[in-house]
Amino acid sequence: MTNDLVEFATHSDVLVLIGTNTSECHPIIAMQMLRGIERGAKMIVIDPKKTDMAKKADIYIQTPVGYNIPFLNAMINYIIQEDLYDKNFVENFSHGFEYVKEAVKEFTPQRVEDETGISQELVKQAARTYAKANAAAICYTMGMTQFIDGTSNIFSLSNLAILTGNLGKKGAGVNPLRGQNNVQGSCDMGALPNVVPNGPVTSKEVRDHIKDIWGYEISEKIGYSLTTAPDKIEEEKLKLLYVFGENPVMSDPWTEHFVHAVEHLETFIVQDIFLTETAQKADVVLPAASWAEKDGTFLNTSRRVQLIRKAVDAPNNLDPDWKVVANIAKELGLKGFDYTSAEDIWNEVRKVNPKFFGGISYERIDKNDGISWPCPNLDHPGTPVLYEGNKSMLPDGKFKLVPVIYSEDKDQRAKLEQEFMEKTNMPKDYPIGSGALSEKVNELYPCLFTTGRKVFHYHTGTMTRECKPLELGSDIMGATIEVSEDIARERKLEEGCYALVENKRGKIAAKVNINRDLRHGTIFTTFHYAEADGNVLANAQDKDPLSGMNPLKMTIAKIKRISEEEFLEVRNQTDIQMHPSELYRAVRRQ
Repeated sequence: MTNDLVEFATHSDVLVLIGTNTSECHPIIAMQMLRGIERGAKMIVIDPKKTDMAKKADIYIQTPVGYNIPFLNAMINYIIQEDLYDKNFVENFSHGFEYVKEAVKEFTPQRVEDETGISQELVKQAARTYAKANAAAICYTMGMTQFIDGTSNIFSLSNLAILTGNLGKKGAGVNPLRGQNNVQGSCDMGALPNVVPNGPVTSKEVRDHIKDIWGYEISEKIGYSLTTAPDKIEEEKLKLLYVFGENPVMSDPWTEHFVHAVEHLETFIVQDIFLTETAQKADVVLPAASWAEKDGTFLNTSRRVQLIRKAVDAPNNLDPDWKVVANIAKELGLKGFDYTSAEDIWNEVRKVNPKFFGGISYERIDKNDGISWPCPNLDHPGTPVLYEGNKSMLPDGKFKLVPVIYSEDKDQRAKLEQEFMEKTNMPKDYPIGSGALSEKVNELYPCLFTTGRKVFHYHTGTMTRECKPLELGSDIMGATIEVSEDIARERKLEEGCYALVENKRGKIAAKVNINRDLRHGTIFTTFHYAEADGNVLANAQDKDPLSGMNPLKMTIAKIKRISEEEFLEVRNQTDIQMHPSELYRAVRRQ
């Protein structure tokens, strides 16, 4: 996040929520937003599902699943045409205005109305409300990133912020609301295939700095992304997989493909506090200490480094994750893993990336109840708001407006990008984005299918489904398949009947919930439940060319009503696939 989430309550004049069901997925952040609304802030919500936050919004726009770039380009087009953009900010602190202006010229509010039925006046109202705000914050989650054009979606959001000068001030910015605890921290620590904590592995300067500290020459080759792991296993390029704190059997797309792939690994290790669906397929399962049983730091969604202290001892003297990893490294004969505490590791992080973490000592974190990076030295107060003074982190200090074009054919994106660059005489190294749908509905699969969360459970349910008041109380209904009214009507689905949703990747079965808040032609379910995991159907083949992300939030499917007997047959097959351990299945049935 460019800003601290508490600013939604105290400084934001306008909140733009796109691709985020904030009240159910991030209830604490939603609370800050609602405080801002009570103070007088306006809220714009853009989402295919009329969420709880959408019902509280001043402006709600129900876009089709995947229709992000055309809509955002239309907002940008209107802001430019009506001179609502911040000319001083654009002229003095950014590059690329002429490229973006050319890229959006055909994306008018009228086009949005023609293509989606969304009133062009609503598009204009949203654009005016955002552009005229003194401080407008954009907030998004995986409803923007998990597409084959997810990176370009974020380019478009950044363009909106740059055009209107909504960077470098409280209550504004571009703010990804992280989906799991310490996601921001994991990325900052180098848990990505192309970076270490101080930058990209392709940089000689970065590698030399790491060598000075670690004493090892690190490879300049970029590693495999998680989304390519199943293919790399099948190609025998990946022979060992070590998973901890994650449940990819449920969270990764196209479950059957992932499960089939891991069967070909030479060694599969899982380290977790529960015997997850993934752990049940491992060769070796290592126990782990939970967050309350260890010391360390977390980096929250606001880039704030926070200190946690062990509250209770782990059972059976279990070691914290860092010690388990260090012990394995020592057994492999690696040097430099002689840490005595989590603080030792954090102090090494400060040396590896002094520009961001150099001034963030345990003592200062404790005293200040957390510090936001960058914080380069012990006299620095930290940086809750990035880009103050209108300076980017790029070498020239200016922001780049990135043109984002759109293609009706996903296979033509690279060609259209090249043609646009030639047409506008863009430098070869200047960034460009493009959008397209990964799949389009057809006669065989006539429905759009998307996934999300609901408030009772968290992610793959590893922890929350062990909570009986949730599992057998608040969420007694369990897994359901939500359908729009038109789908229910056309396929004779009734509330509470059983239905089967399937596509070329798999099938799931559950009771039907007719949701009047879904845009027409849409099916929605969650990925909390192993017995009906929406990711079974998700697309793992297509990828964002820039990030490698799969379009988990968009696929196509068909749905039909089934009998209770058919439902039980599908459920039993799914249960055996997800839970090969009979003991675990028995626990889940209690």
